Amino acid sequence: MKYFLIFGLFIALAACQSSENQSNSGDQFTLKMDTVMVHPGEEILFLNWGLRPAKLGPDKKYLYNFNFQEYTIEKIDLDELKFVSKITLDKEGPNGVGSNFIGLDLIGADRFLISAYRQDNIVDQEGKKISQFDFSKIGTDTDKLEEGDYVQLPLSISTDGNRFTGLVTNWEKKTAKLVLLNREQNQLKKFEVPEIEKASKFEVMLNDGEMMMGLGTHRFGQKEAGRIIFGTGVSHKLYVLDPEAEEFRLVSYTSELLPPEKSGEYPAEVSSQSEMRNVHEKIQSDINYLGPVWDEQKQVYYRLAFRMKFDDSQPIPEGRMMRKPVGRTFT
Repeated sequence: MKYFLIFGLFIALAACQSSENQSNSGDQFTLKMDTVMVHPGEEILFLNWGLRPAKLGPDKKYLYNFNFQEYTIEKIDLDELKFVSKITLDKEGPNGVGSNFIGLDLIGADRFLISAYRQDNIVDQEGKKISQFDFSKIGTDTDKLEEGDYVQLPLSISTDGNRFTGLVTNWEKKTAKLVLLNREQNQLKKFEVPEIEKASKFEVMLNDGEMMMGLGTHRFGQKEAGRIIFGTGVSHKLYVLDPEAEEFRLVSYTSELLPPEKSGEYPAEVSSQSEMRNVHEKIQSDINYLGPVWDEQKQVYYRLAFRMKFDDSQPIPEGRMMRKPVGRTFT
């Protein structure tokens, strides 16, 4: 079974080694697409979300993929390229981890952080719950999260299951912060992140009197080469947490080929589906940045950017509001 594709033809932009501005000429090179086959045994691997909810183990031997339909974690051996086992999770009961899954992360080599709405859990390789807590309640009265704050992209930053980080957003206030959380000491430290808050300029709400819905922009948090990196799809700037550090640093670079960020002014709210579609296509036709990828051999980070292509003559699929893109241009 095919389980991932690696994009070909992308441009080296920067190595995240300094908080100072860096310049890169964007030398082009070509990658061959490497598609691997994973033997699923008697299972059907969950690929409905691509591999967005999947995590690599610290030694990169195993891939842990969250199966939303079955509420299980699929363990895949990347050396043998085969399905190994399935870790079953309970939504309720003594080992219940909540029914509204948000994210999966690894704690050390043998435990998982399972985040659900207002419930965060540490479970072992058998699916047994070791601990339950709530990120939104960590901290004293003076530094707790505010009403409407929502912890996204929670990541573990220690092997003991006590230190975490995450992106905190507030949709109504259009704010964003990065936080460091110490569960054992009940401490929460907030960091202003104006470069991530810029993403709210490209978020739009539909309110046509019958329905309300919002379209956001890509935000990411990831572990790469021992660092934790947060950023958005609207800008090349990144916030980086180094090992053992107690604060984030802003990494910026320049490219001769790419704009530093999305441009344009867009309404925060629209009143019709056609207007929503028009705004969405304009935003996605502009530059979109993906998260950086570490090259272990060359010891540098690469970053992929793309623009979506839309065709006004293409019909809108039945039951959907948005038109499918006809292609993507990668740089």
